[in-house]
Amino acid sequence: MLESREHAEARGAKPYARLTKVVADLAQRKQPGAVTKSLEALWPKLGVAGDSGNLITGATGVEPVTSEEKAFLRQHPDLPCARPERCSATRWRPSFRWVWRWRALSISRGALFPPNDPTGLEVEKPDAPDQIVVVGAGHWQGEGMAVVEAVKYA
Repeated sequence: MLESREHAEARGAKPYARLTKVVADLAQRKQPGAVTKSLEALWPKLGVAGDSGNLITGATGVEPVTSEEKAFLRQHPDLPCARPERCSATRWRPSFRWVWRWRALSISRGALFPPNDPTGLEVEKPDAPDQIVVVGAGHWQGEGMAVVEAVKYA
């Protein structure tokens, strides 16, 4: 559930992840590579230091956008990566919102879900994640990225 911290605490719930930054773009998909360029332009706007975080992607599985998203991922080969569209019930717009919620669950359980990709594109990271970048590319238009972070309690 996405809600304010105040609302969660008022109902007795303990937040375990928070959405800290969201960036979006709308690539003109008339030229091959437009989605890859859009994702590369969004990446520095997140303020994530280098390739030290975890990268979770959510392309629809529809071509050509999924191949362009994979081209972006190949430019960051050391990032632990998972593509949950391979695990969702539908590949048709697997929902950017669903993907970052799934990643909030990864933070709450202290581990990423294991890779489910026989091609080797997904990279596993055994350490508990405290920050995850979620990438989304729609089947028709729209690219976005969000940072999901663990909630730290004093």
